[in-house]
Amino acid sequence: MKKSLFLFFVFILAFPLRLSSEEEGSLDLIYQKIGALEQEIATLRNLIEENTFLIERYQELQQQRYLDLDKRLHSILSGELEELNEGSLNLNDLNSTEEIDLYKEALELFEVSRYAEALEVLRDLIISFPEGTYSADAYFWSGELYLVQEQLEDAREHYLVVAEKFKDHDRVADCLYKLGVIEKLLLNDEAANSYFSRLISEYPDTGAAELAKKSKETLIQESN
Repeated sequence: MKKSLFLFFVFILAFPLRLSSEEEGSLDLIYQKIGALEQEIATLRNLIEENTFLIERYQELQQQRYLDLDKRLHSILSGELEELNEGSLNLNDLNSTEEIDLYKEALELFEVSRYAEALEVLRDLIISFPEGTYSADAYFWSGELYLVQEQLEDAREHYLVVAEKFKDHDRVADCLYKLGVIEKLLLNDEAANSYFSRLISEYPDTGAAELAKKSKETLIQESN
């Protein structure tokens, strides 16, 4: 009897200790889960900050392109008007004026979101002036119009023309970046990385190259 009572008291005393040990194990598990969640939140926060940076830089790049385009058009149109006033335009000059008018019309339609009409005008420009001053720009803006409508394959096709056919044009860097973005949207990360790497290597001092660097970093983080 005494032995039974002794064992009973030992069991009673040991029980709280065992329960305490289990509680400690549960707390450790909870702390581990909290730590893992904190790491995930930190990673997501970094991705959000990087994506926000990319969007802001892209908007700045686009705004600068529009400003540059406005200046370029104003300069060209002013020069053409001066030549018209002097009566010195020949047939080629008249063709150039027609090309400028088409280009300006397309951009104005783009500005007011009349995408289908803008594409039609740009198509006319490309057909009528395949080697014209604004041929590469027409392909670029066609790509932009398709991209804004999420027609990725058509956008890629037009950006590729600029990147491969007009290699000395100042739109090439932007086109390489857009090609990388399109490949990323299509989940072709290897192709996207290839375009970003080419852009950084061949056009290191451009705003597009800075965007490409951030995009490459995002690709690496997402792959991990």
